[in-house]
Amino acid sequence: MIDPKTNHNRENAGSWTLSKFGGLDQLDWLMILVSVLIGTLAKQHHFLELPAGFLEWVFPFLLMMVGYRVRGKITEIIESRRATTRSTQDE
Repeated sequence: MIDPKTNHNRENAGSWTLSKFGGLDQLDWLMILVSVLIGTLAKQHHFLELPAGFLEWVFPFLLMMVGYRVRGKITEIIESRRATTRSTQDE
């Protein structure tokens, strides 16, 4: 007979395998993937006639920096709205 705990452990195995590499969540991995794909497409199509090394390494890194800043700003906005909501509910 199949042990139900084993099946449950297999189902949860996929969710923690990526998190063990630096503690990145799914949104981090998505930003990395999109940055690399955009960098690869930019290199293939000679985006703005920039050198291939720049498009392959620097451009995705810059996209990641922008992504993290945008994510930080969104988190700040969400937290400030939550704080305002909590303060109005306490009154």
